[in-house]
Order: sequence, then structure tokens, then C-alpha cells
Amino acid sequence: MAAPSPSPSRWATLLRQGVQLPLAVKVSIGVLSWLPVAIFFFDNVYHVSWVSGRSMYPTFLPDSNAGMRDLILLKKWNAKKDLKRGEVVVYRSPVNPEVTAIKRVVGLEGDIVLTKKPFPVDEVVVPRNHVWVEGDDIHSHDSNHFGAISAHLIQAKVTHIVWPFSRQGAVEKSLPLSAQRRVIPAERRIVTVFGG
Repeated sequence: MAAPSPSPSRWATLLRQGVQLPLAVKVSIGVLSWLPVAIFFFDNVYHVSWVSGRSMYPTFLPDSNAGMRDLILLKKWNAKKDLKRGEVVVYRSPVNPEVTAIKRVVGLEGDIVLTKKPFPVDEVVVPRNHVWVEGDDIHSHDSNHFGAISAHLIQAKVTHIVWPFSRQGAVEKSLPLSAQRRVIPAERRIVTVFGG
């Protein structure tokens, strides 16, 4: 004896009979069907976020005294790959994982970085799979306080300022001159050591 076939859903029955769905229902079904795609996109590809804190002044929040905040575009897809000196990244704090921070990559794996106070030694070689991050503001709480961070803590690269419109555009990706003078890139060290 064959098992009874399940009864068709109410919507399927109505559609077979040629009944038209109300426009609101059609729109709702359309929106709901794209919701998982939108969630995946914002969780894994691109995201927008407001900047708070002064550690990246004047790159971000130059008008904070006037109550203006910066809205930035974050590229989350492959954020840990192909990191370059000067890129601005968002990462989980190595001191408090509940906090996300925004800083500029100053040193990459193998680079020698001449540190600033309060770091306990004058120079550091950035360890494998780590980066040295610093804020653009001189009072930033950054690698000079807690050392190089694991690249695995990086969640996104900051690509653009979205708001305010007067400053809309790509985020500067070059190291400030003061930071350039304090970094000996790994590739230059290898050439110096083997090139004589």
C-alpha cells in the first residue's frame, strides 16, 4: 500500500487555480527571498560603519567639534590578504576582543619598526602573520602600547568615506612621512643583507 501524498500548500493550490496574489504579498515574497543574499553581502563583502574616537584624526572626524561624524565603507571580503603599508584597517582589539578599532598598517611581516613611547624597546621586527598598526593621531592607543597584532584580527579594510559628502572619496593609503622614516621594509632588509 502506497503512502498518502502530502497535501499541497494553500499558496500552491491558489496559484494552480490561477488566483492572483495581492501586490503586497508579491513584494513581500520578493524582498524576503533576497534577505539572505543581503545579509551575506553585508556580513562578508562590504559594510558601512560610523567612525568614533579620535585615533585616526585628521583622516577621520576632522569636523567632530562641529558634531560631524564620518561614515565609511568597509571591504570585508579577503580583508587579511595582500595587506599593504598605509592601508587603514578595522580589527578586533588584542586587549579587549569586544572592541573593534581602526588604525593604519605601518609595518608588515618582517619589517623593522622604530617604535614610539611607551613601547619598551626601540625597535621591533614584525613577526610572521602580524602587522604593526598605528593611529594618525599622536595620542592613539595602538601597537606602540600592545605590540604587533595578528593579521587574523583584521576584519575589514577601509576603502572610502561615504559621509559627509564634502569629504566623500577614497581613503588615503600612503604612510605619513613620519611613519615612513620609522619603517625598514623587509624587502629592503633582504637586499641589504644579501646585496652587501
